[in-house]
Amino acid sequence: MSVTKQTAKAKPTEAADKLDAEAAAARRDVPPGIDEIEAYIRTQIEAQAKPPVNLYKAILAAQAKIPTVRKNGQNPHFKSKYATLDEIWETVQKPLNDAGIIVVCDVYTHNGERLLTTRAIHAATGEEISCTFPIMAAGTSPQAIGSAMTYARRYTLTALLEIVTGDGVDDDGEAATNGVAATTTNPKASAAAEALGF
Repeated sequence: MSVTKQTAKAKPTEAADKLDAEAAAARRDVPPGIDEIEAYIRTQIEAQAKPPVNLYKAILAAQAKIPTVRKNGQNPHFKSKYATLDEIWETVQKPLNDAGIIVVCDVYTHNGERLLTTRAIHAATGEEISCTFPIMAAGTSPQAIGSAMTYARRYTLTALLEIVTGDGVDDDGEAATNGVAATTTNPKASAAAEALGF
C-alpha cells in the first residue's frame, strides 16, 4: 500500500496581506521616474568605485608619443631654465587629443585657500583623474594671481601626466612668489631649494 503525501498550500496570513497592501500603497505614492533616478545614482556610485581603465589605456598611448619637453624659459633671478606652460601644452596637446583625452582646469576656494585642479578626462567614457595645487600669489593684483595660476597649471599638468622637462632643474616661480628666494644656512638645502625654484 503506497501512501501519497499531500502538502497543503499555505494560505496568506492577515499580516502578509497587510504588508502587501502597504507596499502597494507606498508604490502608488512614489513620484514617476524615481526608479530611474535611483538606478542612475547606483550606476554613478558603481562607476566611481571602478578604476578609470579606459583613461589609463589612453594615457599610456599618449605618453608613448610625448617627448621630453624642452626648456625654453629663463629665470633671471635663479639663472635657471624651465619649460613654459605654452611649451608643455604645445608638446602634449596632440598626443593627448589623439588618444581621446581632454584637459580642463577648475579654480575654486576651499577653506579660504585658492586652489587649481587640472583634470584629464577620457572623452568617450567621462573617466577622469585630477591633480590639485594651491594658487600661492604674492599679492592680490591680477598679474600676481595670473602668474600663480600659470605656475599651478604647469605643475599640475606635468605631475598629472608624468611629463619630463629635461634635466630636472626647474623654475619659473619667481613671478608667483614676487622674486623672493628661500634662505637657509644649510648649503645642501639651499642647493635643493634653488633647483626646485624656491
